[in-house]
This record gives sequence, structure tokens and C-alpha cells, in this order.
Amino acid sequence: MKRIPVVAGHNLDLHRLFIEVTTRGGVEQVIKNRKCKAVIQSLNVSTTTTNAAYLLKKYYLDILFAFEHVYFFQEPLSSFRSREEAMNRFLIEKKSANHDNDNDNGTHELEAGCLINGIIDGKFEDGYFVTMKMGSQELKGVLYHTPETSADARRRKKKAKSPSEMDFARPKSHRSGYNFFVADQYQRIKHEYAGQDRYPIKEIGNKWSNLPASDRKVYLDKGSEDAERYKTEMSEYYALVQSCAADIVAKIDDAASANDDAAAANDDAAAAHDDAAAANDEAEL
Repeated sequence: MKRIPVVAGHNLDLHRLFIEVTTRGGVEQVIKNRKCKAVIQSLNVSTTTTNAAYLLKKYYLDILFAFEHVYFFQEPLSSFRSREEAMNRFLIEKKSANHDNDNDNGTHELEAGCLINGIIDGKFEDGYFVTMKMGSQELKGVLYHTPETSADARRRKKKAKSPSEMDFARPKSHRSGYNFFVADQYQRIKHEYAGQDRYPIKEIGNKWSNLPASDRKVYLDKGSEDAERYKTEMSEYYALVQSCAADIVAKIDDAASANDDAAAANDDAAAAHDDAAAANDEAEL
């Protein structure tokens, strides 16, 4: 289960986010036209602590993209998989184009959550001394995290259990036979590498390559079973998406109807005011 996203200390209004994006032609058009910041600002969310494009891609694509496909573009859910793949290609191409432009200009604008290359120069208790390259610049610094207090852990655990912050469940991706093998090997050897900076990934890969066919089949069967599990859960997930999306559409229709009723009431009030003014004029005559 997923929590409702929290941004700048407040729950993200997913219904409002859906409206703001679709009125601009959908998420792809928003990204192409560089309207991510405008969308986020319309939600009264501060962008000083969160990159608008990153926030939009992270939450809209993860939670609302399927709704957009079915209820905004009126496309069948069966074609959503291909739309997801097309969006991924679009994002990759856009990122590549931005990277080429950065190289040409000798600059590189980083987004929250993006990956950069670096070297670990040393280690201390809560982090690392690192060297990173950004374009033609070489930067040195530290990478660290603040240890979590017991009070923070209790607060997070209590918050995670709140039903009001639970969203629909997206199935966990299926694992391959090799993934199961790596997990098994890790459990066996993790105590040998406790406190070290590396695990023998290459050695595990070699073990897999040399694994007898009979032993490998055990893991491949596990992978096949997990793939079937994923297929079944995804079918249930898409059914849930349709149900939730129908509720959103109903809210949109109700809001439009309420606006029409309010406009009609304003017209009636204006007409009544005109009638009263006319009556006063006649009385004065």
C-alpha cells in the first residue's frame, strides 16, 4: 500500500493535480511545454524545497497516469502498457537532449533524485568523503545522513498505519530466477561482509553462470511463479484503477454541475435585483 504523497508538510491534492494537468493537455504536453512549475504552483505547493518537474513525474506518472489514459484520452486500459513504454522513451530522449545541451554549454542543471557519477575518497561514521564531476567542474564534499532518533522512528511507524494516508496498492514487480539466487546468496554471506563497503556481486554472478542446470531450475521456477503472481495482481490493480478513476470523474462532473447551479443562482439574483430596481422607479413616478 502507498501513502498519499506529502509535499511541504501537506497531503498532495491528487484530484486537483489531475485537473491541472489534463486542462493543459496531459502530462506529456505539460513536460514538453515546460509547465511543470505552473502546475505545482497552482496547487499552492512551495517549489523552493522540491523540484517541480521531479515532483510531477514522480507522483503523477506513478498514481494518475493510468487515469489520464482511460478518462482523459478515452483509451482502453488494455493499451495503457504501450503508452507507459512510449512515455518512458519520451523521458529518456528528453533527458538525453538536455544532457547534450548541457555538454555544449559546459553546464549541468541537476534535478532532485537524479544520478551523478562520483568517487568515494573516504568514509566516516555517518557518511563518505566524495568527489563528483559536473560538466567540466570537479567538486569535493561529503555525503551523509542524520541518524534517526527513536522518536522519529515511532512517529513514522504511527503515521504509516494511518488509514487516511493509504493509497491503492501497485503490485511489487516480479523477480527473475537470478534475483532469487542473488537474494539467497546474500543471506548466506552478508555476515562475512558486515561493515564493509562492498559485496561480491561479481562473484555471485560467476556462481550463477556456473550453477548446475538442476540447481538453476529451482530458481527459474521461483521466477516463473513470481511472474504469474505479478500478472494476476496487475489485473486486480488495473480493475482498482478503473474503479478509483470513475470516482474522480464523478467528482469532476459534480463540480461542473455545482458551478452551473451557482451561475444560474447568480442570474436569478441579478434578475431579482433588476425587478426590484424597476419597482422602485415606478414607485417614485
